[in-house]
Amino acid sequence: MYSNSKIAKAVRFAMLVGASTAISLPAFAAEEAETVERISVTGSKIKRIGAVSPTPVTVISRVELQDAGISNVNDFLAEMPSADVGLSPENSNNYIYANGLNTTDLRGLGDNRTLVLVNGRRFIPGQAGGNAVDLNNIATSFIERIEISTGGASAVYGADAVAGVVNIITRKSFDGIEIDIATTRPNEGGGEQEFASLTFGKEEKDSGFIVNIDYAEQEQMAMMDKAWYRNNPVQSRANPDDATGDDGIPAMIQHNNAEHYGLYDESSEFFLGGDHWTFDENGNMRLFNNNDARQEVGGLPGSSRSWYYEGPYGDGIEYGADEFFRTPLKRFTVNVAGHQDLNDDHQLTWDVTYSDSKAHGQSTPIFLRSSQLVIQRDNAFIKDDLAAAWDAENERRANLDEPLDPITSIGMRRLSDDFGPRKYIQERATARASIGLDGIINDDWSYSAYFQHGTMRQDTSWKGEVILDNLISAIDAVEYNGEIVCADRNDEGEVVGALADCAPVNFLGKNEVSPEAQGYISTVATAERGHDQTSWGLTVDGEVFELPAGPVQAAFSYDWRKERAFETPGTGIRTGIIFGNSGDSYKGEVKVKEYSAEVVVPVLADQYLADELTLEFAYRYMDYSSTGTDSAYKLGLTWQINDDFRIRAAKAQSVRAPNIEELYSPAGTQFATRAEACAADNIEKATDYKANLIKNCAAAGIPEGWTPTDEWYNAGSLEGDLGGNPELQNEVSDDITIGFVYSPSYLENFDITVDYWKFEIEDAIRFYDYENSMDNCYQSESLDNVFCDKFTRDPVTHEVNGYYETSLNAAVEKISGVDIESRYKLDTSFGTFDFKLVATYLENREINQTGNAVDNKTYTGETARPRWRARFTTAYQYNEDLRVALIGNYRHSVVDDRNDWTIEDSNYNDIPSYTTFDLTMNYNVIDDVEVRLGMQNLADRTPPRNPHVYDDGTYYDVIGRRITAGVNVKF
Repeated sequence: MYSNSKIAKAVRFAMLVGASTAISLPAFAAEEAETVERISVTGSKIKRIGAVSPTPVTVISRVELQDAGISNVNDFLAEMPSADVGLSPENSNNYIYANGLNTTDLRGLGDNRTLVLVNGRRFIPGQAGGNAVDLNNIATSFIERIEISTGGASAVYGADAVAGVVNIITRKSFDGIEIDIATTRPNEGGGEQEFASLTFGKEEKDSGFIVNIDYAEQEQMAMMDKAWYRNNPVQSRANPDDATGDDGIPAMIQHNNAEHYGLYDESSEFFLGGDHWTFDENGNMRLFNNNDARQEVGGLPGSSRSWYYEGPYGDGIEYGADEFFRTPLKRFTVNVAGHQDLNDDHQLTWDVTYSDSKAHGQSTPIFLRSSQLVIQRDNAFIKDDLAAAWDAENERRANLDEPLDPITSIGMRRLSDDFGPRKYIQERATARASIGLDGIINDDWSYSAYFQHGTMRQDTSWKGEVILDNLISAIDAVEYNGEIVCADRNDEGEVVGALADCAPVNFLGKNEVSPEAQGYISTVATAERGHDQTSWGLTVDGEVFELPAGPVQAAFSYDWRKERAFETPGTGIRTGIIFGNSGDSYKGEVKVKEYSAEVVVPVLADQYLADELTLEFAYRYMDYSSTGTDSAYKLGLTWQINDDFRIRAAKAQSVRAPNIEELYSPAGTQFATRAEACAADNIEKATDYKANLIKNCAAAGIPEGWTPTDEWYNAGSLEGDLGGNPELQNEVSDDITIGFVYSPSYLENFDITVDYWKFEIEDAIRFYDYENSMDNCYQSESLDNVFCDKFTRDPVTHEVNGYYETSLNAAVEKISGVDIESRYKLDTSFGTFDFKLVATYLENREINQTGNAVDNKTYTGETARPRWRARFTTAYQYNEDLRVALIGNYRHSVVDDRNDWTIEDSNYNDIPSYTTFDLTMNYNVIDDVEVRLGMQNLADRTPPRNPHVYDDGTYYDVIGRRITAGVNVKF
């Protein structure tokens, strides 16, 4: 029988200040305290005593964060087998609004399905309109520990907790001053990191405060900084020996030469008289130089022409020249937290966070298509050699048996570095304030109330942009009244004057752009984005009544939240006059009211084979202004068989509501690779969907054997739009978890947990790009589907001339696997060894993009979803002065494509396993002075040498070996 004692009351009050706060017991109860089991409450709002949650929770201590030698918590979470990187400086370089963000992604289900909490409460999103938290805003030096609950938790915390919860517990109290300084130095290239923090606080009898100031700076690492990328790349090319689609010969083969793109040269390039031309440093015509290494077109009839070439760089685009492996990032955070006891039973808490970060991504300079860089025959900068070649070609055309019209203009292509690379600069400021009141109602019941408000503002600027109309006008340079001016033409194309304020440019070669032309053409595009989050809530929890096995505990909550987001592009983007960028302003708002209840029922206690048997139930009712009402639930069981063995199980239904950006973001310009499902060569190579492709392409009016023209394929990226979908509804996830915890009494300080988990998400919200929509349209049973209206065709040529990329409730996703966590602590006469293994086995990962059975695909064992991931830590501690840790991270071998790949496609589908090791040492030089030294990626492992991943910074280490050093001083 359970009895409510003074110690129980003391523990309850100690836990009031926030979820998973460490418990401090009064002296009078020290002897009794040994019998009280302290457990994490992440995943529940019931403050338990002597109970165990049925949902697995992984705890990352402050010591483990220090062992990892990291300055951003996402760097650690990325190594956890149960999590993937959402966004990071290593994979967000080309995201216009998102570069520099750090988000985490439990189970690889998407960072918008992972709920990140700070002290058990929601935190403001990192992007306007989104719901993923930017971990840059949470200072590593302010973290006490991290608790990860990998199971559906919407019944407890509301929407978004589909894959689980990452609950970051911050430091609550501190008495003194602490200074921490650290640096990281890669062996090669840039990417240096600097870190410094100051923490101080004061603890009194009934009050206290803590202040943390944290600064981190991460330098850029350019792709060309790394010798393995610069000098020894891994690429692929079309295989000229591939004659048919069933000869057992791969269409693409791996090669180890540098690869370049033989179009869009910085001096302009064009075709005339059957030859490919560019200009030398003096502006004279010369043949385009691809070092006689143009890749041959694959042998399969109808395959599109490739413009890639191998070997030393000649003309065109040198890949990686303007791109980053790691985006530069600076961040500054200030945290203030405090508490004040109002009396013995009630406590006021507050915390304030301010964060400021700046990052920028970089990509190639603007590229001008042949439809934009148009040279008229009367252009004033045409030299004699081009004029003669032009006239000769027109004479040849006129003398044909069937004469052709003369060429009146030439469309050229240019990678225009005249205005510098395009830089996407993000300046983000985040502020959040929270106040809480916690207390005891009576011996059995307590309450917790809070109010918080957060705001995020993001100023984005794009440098290296141009006003497209002005650029086109400046290119059309003619001689008029003895001066070279921008042509003002009538409807017949005749020059009738000069355009006012326009300064001409000479793009027939690499010529300097005058300051006047720079001022007329170049511009800085801007956009302001913001997100506001206001929420408040009340929870009461306690004991309802007593059963023979103990008290029935319950918690009842009400939560209210409002999310508002906006985007205001600058005038140039709103009016569409800036190269490659257009979009409208928008404002969006979502309000939600939520009611929830949790109940814990002890069924058995102190029985044979049942030291404890507990059932749990949680239910949440949600009312969204955007998608209406919905609900979530969780059922759980904990069965403590004896002191050594415990079984736990849970079944939950969770929901994710579409966020503001998915619902309401306006249409903006997007560029896609030119792909065509109905092209003859694509249909010829098709397998599973061949019959549907033939049927649906014909039904769409596309002739048999049709292929887009070379002009369409070679016109550069295909322009379209992307934006929100206000018709989206909530997605629903069902998940189960069942596992055991084994702590054998015969082996002291050893335990192992094994948990099987399974998720199924229906009406899953997925983003469908142009190629997804096209494939799904024609691969379906008929054209009557949600994808076919997402792109348009020219009624005469049938070539795609527009598309709309957006999110849809069309998919079904399934994932299942096993988590293993084990720890063993070995005490010896010469120190303590601590071994910890965390591993995840992926049993199955399926995604059905359309919901039709035939479209179900299995992605288990592909690049993003390896069968096994593991992290093994071996730590050695001597007294309290020395700690050394060796950490191994393992990623199983994978394939790039499990579903559609055959030997007919390529000879490089298999990707080997990948293992890295980190070594760190912490040493207390004197009392309160600790030094740290470490080396990450000891063996300097680069990504696997495979065309699919050799430059992939999401799943592999592109930074290489690096030294970390730091010092911590306390006063």
